[in-house]
Amino acid sequence: MYSFHWTVKAVKQVGKLPAGAWVEIIKTTTSSKPTPIEIFRAFEQKYGMKIPSVSTDQYFTCIKG
Repeated sequence: MYSFHWTVKAVKQVGKLPAGAWVEIIKTTTSSKPTPIEIFRAFEQKYGMKIPSVSTDQYFTCIKG
């Protein structure tokens, strides 16, 4: 089975999350970029803070690794 590694970085401040914060997301069932829910959960898990629902295209950049 293949896995796809994504690095997601905040390009603007989102609530208390500063610009430049990043997470890694591994997807094993598809090569598509992470969904907004996956992005918010990954940041919440890593940084321990609630991320407000925002447009992921405007606030985050997804880089396939």
